[in-house]
Amino acid sequence: MEIQFDNPNHVKEGRISNDTVMGGLSASQLDSQQGQNAVFSGNVSLDNNGGFASIEFQLRQTAPYSDRITLRVFGDGKRYQLRLKTAKLSFGEAYAADFDTQAGQWSEHTFTVTDFQPRFRGRNISAPALKFADISRIGLLIAAKQQGPFSITLDTLVFDSHI
Repeated sequence: MEIQFDNPNHVKEGRISNDTVMGGLSASQLDSQQGQNAVFSGNVSLDNNGGFASIEFQLRQTAPYSDRITLRVFGDGKRYQLRLKTAKLSFGEAYAADFDTQAGQWSEHTFTVTDFQPRFRGRNISAPALKFADISRIGLLIAAKQQGPFSITLDTLVFDSHI
């Protein structure tokens, strides 16, 4: 299964969630780039105990036979989290894997199920073992006190099997 961020309709389905839900002042948006890809950008503010911005997408189908995920992005030199959600998690919880981007460069980041840790508000939690077949939502988050502007271009996210 492949998600291509060149579809403006898919980009419109992205759900932004920033620290403003808890009184913070961060802001972000997701913009379609003329049918080529999507840009998640904004500004992370640490004011009012803030410090995160995120985007999330509902999966239209599952990936029952996948054992890895590859994300292709154009980076800004910051660290992000790829976040996966299942029906087995409570609100706000996600399986998360960090990745670093290179400023001004395209890069591919490949993850296996063991790369993801269950987290809630930045803390590790206890949760059922992740199965890629159970994923219902995917997202990106920038946090970790990375104050200031950010911009990451999303190209593709591929669920596949190396077997």
